[in-house]
Amino acid sequence: MLLKYILIGYVALYSVIWLHEVGHGIMYAKYKCKENPFKVHVPFYLFFSTPKPVDVDQAKTLSVKQIYNVGIGGIVVNLLFGIPIFIFLLLVDFENTLLMYFIFSFALFHLVEAASYMVISNIFLSSDMVLVQQYNPKLRIPIFILGLLIVGLIIYMIIICPESWRLGYVISIGIMTLCMCLGRVIFSRINKFS
Repeated sequence: MLLKYILIGYVALYSVIWLHEVGHGIMYAKYKCKENPFKVHVPFYLFFSTPKPVDVDQAKTLSVKQIYNVGIGGIVVNLLFGIPIFIFLLLVDFENTLLMYFIFSFALFHLVEAASYMVISNIFLSSDMVLVQQYNPKLRIPIFILGLLIVGLIIYMIIICPESWRLGYVISIGIMTLCMCLGRVIFSRINKFS
């Protein structure tokens, strides 16, 4: 049974990361830098996911505001999925089933990804938050505050989840946050974001 939960959790996390990259892809497609916003690079091991393939020459013509829109697109998608599903979970009396575990994980992991950008990558400037900094550094403050509110939602979700899921979520969120943030710092250094 534990293996089923791990597999379902991985599918939820992979879906969250894929949708985050699609958020970037949609903005690239809007600016004619990408033909198919749903064709993104998310490896099995999840690290170094990108919205590629992207027309690099066309992307170089984007304004600072357009680059900001591309950068924030992934976080917006995380919030567009995470917050409504969180509200849905508050309104339903859900049972401890594998389907509800997937839905809960899907919402929780969206919020964790968004919060890790909005708080940690905002403090240790990396990845998409570098694009926010380049566009308008003052935006980092409200994004940080919103990120702290999302952290509150994450904590509340851990409190209300079935007790049998709680320890697994705490461990998963700790590992995810550490890996995501370290991965972003490395990715930013490799790609000279900051």
